[in-house]
Amino acid sequence: MRHFCDFVQDIGFMEGQLSVCSIYAEPTFNYHSHRYLLGDEAKKRVYDYLTSAPLFMQNFGSLEQASFILGFSFGDSDCVNQELANLACIAHQDAPALPLYLQQEIAVLAPNLPSIPLEEQQYQTTRDVAEKATRHQKGREVAVLAQAWHAKRCIETCQSIGLDVVALRVVNGFPANDPQPWVRNPINWVIKESLRDVGTGYEISQQ
Repeated sequence: MRHFCDFVQDIGFMEGQLSVCSIYAEPTFNYHSHRYLLGDEAKKRVYDYLTSAPLFMQNFGSLEQASFILGFSFGDSDCVNQELANLACIAHQDAPALPLYLQQEIAVLAPNLPSIPLEEQQYQTTRDVAEKATRHQKGREVAVLAQAWHAKRCIETCQSIGLDVVALRVVNGFPANDPQPWVRNPINWVIKESLRDVGTGYEISQQ
């Protein structure tokens, strides 16, 4: 996380001010640079995002309390989505009776699971995926599978459409060579998330 910690100091944080820089070291994250050319408005958005929300989530809850399981992919490549597919296998072993809804990038990597793929030819937002699952599922209690830094938004999205997130299981990788640039490392992700009200990841990456 050294590059990430250098980045947040450039934004205006003191060294060690964010606990993530001391307790969540991850040497496999890959960065092109920790120097990003951001305007004052963008820096303010990033600063506000970093101070208003946990950067990542950890496992909680019991799968047995859920009516179904919902897996959100992270990026287009197999890298982290394979970790999520492995997580889906474990979740199914732990709660085999629960319907298992997986975004298509995960489902294709777990062909032997009795999952319900959430497929779309076009780019799917987190909300698109959650809404698609609810059209097939009557229960409102959901166990979420997600990348740790993506999990907060997955949970908030589920809650916004009336679901009760009773359990969470996460993985913590970032796919360094993913076609979606905003998922390649924590810096890219934080910048994108801080600009969510401006546009989607695809729209922001073009700016």
